Amino acid sequence: MDATISALLPLTLLDSLAAMPIGPFALPAIIAAVTASLVAMSVPGAVNTMSFLSGLVLGVGGIFVVVLGCALGTHLLFLATRRWLGERMQRRFGAKLQGVQGHLARRGPIYVVGARLGGVPHVVVTAGCAATPMTMRAFLAASMLGMLPAISLSALAGTGLAAF
Repeated sequence: MDATISALLPLTLLDSLAAMPIGPFALPAIIAAVTASLVAMSVPGAVNTMSFLSGLVLGVGGIFVVVLGCALGTHLLFLATRRWLGERMQRRFGAKLQGVQGHLARRGPIYVVGARLGGVPHVVVTAGCAATPMTMRAFLAASMLGMLPAISLSALAGTGLAAF
């Protein structure tokens, strides 16, 4: 089993990067940047994969690295969607959205946490919330709260595998 895992993951490359003088800062920064870009592009399964990899390489501290990357990626996707697709979504779904706009402004974060815990695709939740009057700060806090259990579980699984 060890040969299979070593063949699939570039662990020697990551170990040599961590051994460099700037390694303790470069490796988490690279993992956070890759996570942010994958989340911003809405790649399915990217959060769990990066959480597992960060747990495997960085240990429990990988949770914080992936949370930072997810926060940056979600923030970028929310801003881009609100800027470029918000008006189009309002024109197309304006009549349907009009009835729930006020409700989502008040209780939107609760729905975002539920959607993140329930596994609704990332781009659907983000694009849907970008078309509503929900504040970016409330959306980001609710998203991180909803994504934290899955990130923690995957990173801890990677940490447990690293112990073998």
